Amino acid sequence: MREDGTPLPPQDSPLARALAGELVDASVWHVLRPDGVRAALRCTAVPVRGGDGQVAAALVRTHAVDGLAAPVLDASRLLAEAGALLGTSVDAEARLEPLLKLLVPALGEGALLILRSKGTTGEDVLRVAASLHADSNRHALLRDVLTRYPPDPSAPGGLPRAFASGAVGRLCILSEEHVAAVARDAEHARLLRELGPHGCLSVPLGARGGMLGALMVLRSNVLRAFGADEERLLTELAHRLALYLENARLYREAREAVRQRDEFLGIASHELKTPLTPLSLKVQLLQKQVVNLAREGKDVPTDRVAEALDVVQRQVRRLSGLVDNLLDVSRITAGRLRLELEEMDLASVAAETLYRFSAAAAQAGTELGLEAPVPVVGRWDRLRLEQVVTNLVSNALKYGAGRPVIVSVEANGTLARLTVKDHGIGIAPDDLARIFERFERAVSDRHYGGLGLGLYITRQIVEAFGGTVSAVSTPGEGSTFILELPRGDIPEEWLVAHAAPGPTEGG
Repeated sequence: MREDGTPLPPQDSPLARALAGELVDASVWHVLRPDGVRAALRCTAVPVRGGDGQVAAALVRTHAVDGLAAPVLDASRLLAEAGALLGTSVDAEARLEPLLKLLVPALGEGALLILRSKGTTGEDVLRVAASLHADSNRHALLRDVLTRYPPDPSAPGGLPRAFASGAVGRLCILSEEHVAAVARDAEHARLLRELGPHGCLSVPLGARGGMLGALMVLRSNVLRAFGADEERLLTELAHRLALYLENARLYREAREAVRQRDEFLGIASHELKTPLTPLSLKVQLLQKQVVNLAREGKDVPTDRVAEALDVVQRQVRRLSGLVDNLLDVSRITAGRLRLELEEMDLASVAAETLYRFSAAAAQAGTELGLEAPVPVVGRWDRLRLEQVVTNLVSNALKYGAGRPVIVSVEANGTLARLTVKDHGIGIAPDDLARIFERFERAVSDRHYGGLGLGLYITRQIVEAFGGTVSAVSTPGEGSTFILELPRGDIPEEWLVAHAAPGPTEGG
């Protein structure tokens, strides 16, 4: 019977719908008792499937509405308390479990907060940020289940709609059918059954166009369905929580940016001062010698002037390189890195770069080697390509001083590949992912100078070419940097003429 007193069609009854395979949410149904009195029942119907997967029966639970009266929920007070809680600290993680205590047991016996982030390869990663259950035994059990079987975004049927589509999700009851669908093994299924049947309301945490996760409330009494007011309350709370988490993230990022800025300014000041000190001393010494010789009426020895000017020139080049790196970072940040493409040979660029480093390598006792059997022609910006190769070779000489550095160039169809291998200190696995970031370095700047910009600028230039640069390394055994560049719109005859020779007949 409908609420207006008209009969309910048989096919619309909870039992008929459950027998048809539908999971019927708890709601109020009106029936006519034999004594003629209308009664309101809370009814939940769950289909029960047999071994062949077909619906064989239905489990129907009913209870008088009067016996299921929900406690009065003061939504305004709860939201005010949540606002006061979230407003007392920028440490987001410290406020999550106290927030769940406002929901348990006001809305349900248990609550979960699951946050979503991106992994190192771009995949979705889910993390249980907080969990709570009113029953201490089930609280420990819930923690155990979540620890041993953390949420998996790839598991079929294991995530509520809040994750799949950003919509509000409802689970009337954790039925045996649902346990079988989400359990990863027999032990997982046992723990879910021990946790007990419950209903679930999940709402998404959305902020600034992105979905951060989901807030979930568990209710052990499945005969008391979540009402529209409770859904609105949980949705509003999730919205405020999402904004709080997003603001906390932005605050952390801003604080980290300020820290990196201060650290960079300290390093930059030191690096800029390092060449200025010998430059200033050499100029002062030369000036004093010139004045003294002039007073004595003597000529200034040309060899002494040449030696001083050589020192000055080296320090000026170093200063110029540091300033150029800072300007490049500014151009990259502003999106003003321009490329002038022309046809050139990558092998020749590598050879010229190694020639410029030959004196410094000899002084450091480092043997330079080039493996480039054939020209590898492509369309690139010569100045920027030289800058990339220079940065990679300079990096290899810095961290592999005294040991051989080998540069190889080869063609692979429409790709050109350049590798720079050193046999130096190597890079720890945890540092490989960040060495191409701005101001990052895998070692202390006290032992190795530099602004931490060379590899960052290299990656930006390479990506502007449409290529990639990566590194593989074993600590203590050296590193290999691999540069791959598309050769651009090169005529077919160029590719054929400059292709690597294939195996000859009989060879």
